[in-house]
Amino acid sequence: MNLPPPFVPDESVLTGVGASSGIAIGPARVFSHKNLHIPDFNVLSPLMVEAELARLENAQTVVRDKLIASKASLPAELKSQAGIIDAHLLLLDDPLFVGNIVSIIKSEMRNAEQAVVRALDGISTLMANVEDEYISSRLADVEMLGYSIIEALMGGSGDALMNTPAGAILVVHDINPSDVAKLSTIQVAGLATATGGHTSHTSIVAQAMEIPAVVGVKDLVASVNNGDMLIIDGRTGHVIIHPDEDSLNFYRTRQRMEQSFNAEIVRSSHLPAITLDDHCITVMGNLELEEELPAIMSYGGEGIGLYRTEFMYMNRGSLPGEEELFETYRRVVESVSPQPVVIRTLDLGYDKALDDVLKNTGSKEIKNNQALGLRGIRYCLRNRSVFKTQLRAILRASAFGEVKIMLPMVSSIDELRKTRALIADIQHSLEKAGIAYAPRIDLGIMIEVPATIFIARELAGETAFFSIGTNDLIHYSPAVALGDPYSLDMYQPLHPAIFKML
Repeated sequence: MNLPPPFVPDESVLTGVGASSGIAIGPARVFSHKNLHIPDFNVLSPLMVEAELARLENAQTVVRDKLIASKASLPAELKSQAGIIDAHLLLLDDPLFVGNIVSIIKSEMRNAEQAVVRALDGISTLMANVEDEYISSRLADVEMLGYSIIEALMGGSGDALMNTPAGAILVVHDINPSDVAKLSTIQVAGLATATGGHTSHTSIVAQAMEIPAVVGVKDLVASVNNGDMLIIDGRTGHVIIHPDEDSLNFYRTRQRMEQSFNAEIVRSSHLPAITLDDHCITVMGNLELEEELPAIMSYGGEGIGLYRTEFMYMNRGSLPGEEELFETYRRVVESVSPQPVVIRTLDLGYDKALDDVLKNTGSKEIKNNQALGLRGIRYCLRNRSVFKTQLRAILRASAFGEVKIMLPMVSSIDELRKTRALIADIQHSLEKAGIAYAPRIDLGIMIEVPATIFIARELAGETAFFSIGTNDLIHYSPAVALGDPYSLDMYQPLHPAIFKML
């Protein structure tokens, strides 16, 4: 665990999740819906109930229009985040969420603002004991939308964020998707939020914009006041309040070192990567989000060695369709061409629980999935309609540049052969429909399950390339459960067994 230097007093340190690396130092600018003075009164007649329902409907319209306008004004580097706004638009008309608010107005005779508050309290109570990061991120989405409705009911403009001074550190409960476009125009030094995790939309946006950020900080808004001097460490997940001179000097030095290091990387990034014994190495990038492409290419990436595709299935309530997948893959492939893009097929697993998506696939097998069992290629072959949609989009994108397909969690030759047969069927259907695709695509596998080590020779005869997934391989081999504090010291990358496997 990364700790602040020993001279930083414990009481001045708040800890969250490091969401976007970098050091930020500056005054706090605090925004909190918890500080809203929300009206609370009884509606005393059927006529007043109808008036409150009309106010609620009008507030929905205001929020909807604001979300649509924000989606249209997203800067180019954040265009792929439109799905986050789409998810909030769907939630805005969700019959369970909105229906509950309507029911409270009618049955409890409460004003619309309080009906929203009570609906949110009910959802929070239901979710109180859920520790899953993905589900807690969805709760944060519901809360943000609820408070957007409350602000609209109270006549708020929602433009207070624009008054954030350049160089300030934005401290918020969370960032509403309708504020994403605004955030791109505000020159904030850093961002700290009370909610969120690695997969929350706030983390994704902060990474895309290269803003140092810490999310999921308990008691953040209650602990920080406007103007407080803060230090944000986006790598370790620390927020330091009222830092003393020693702390400021330490982190300013680290900030300069990181900036200097990054500048040196940019200067040398396009030079050939040649080892001391004169071997040239191809340096490719890992990609999760489309907006990471400019950074990868500007740092000298010679293609995409691993395109993780499951993030397009997250932070949303429905599966992406073939056209959405195809358009995203096509843009990535065209942007990188003539360099190759290695697209890893869907890897749903223990760290990517997609309950909302699974409801739409009708799948129950992965509901309680942990690190073992039904994940990666196993899940895809069990849910072939989902898999075929993705494979079809990948094959269509292959007409626009060099594409390779990589399968995660492979443990048998049979999985490889079944996938190859599916690809052949899709190629045949594309050919019949007159849709272009690359006739030859390399098919590779991830080596991350120990079983593949013992059948590597056989697998090599039926696949174009291997990619070693060291993270999973290292924790599967000594049977270490990631996230288990009692076994973390057993996660040893330098274990002799790992070297023998490699």
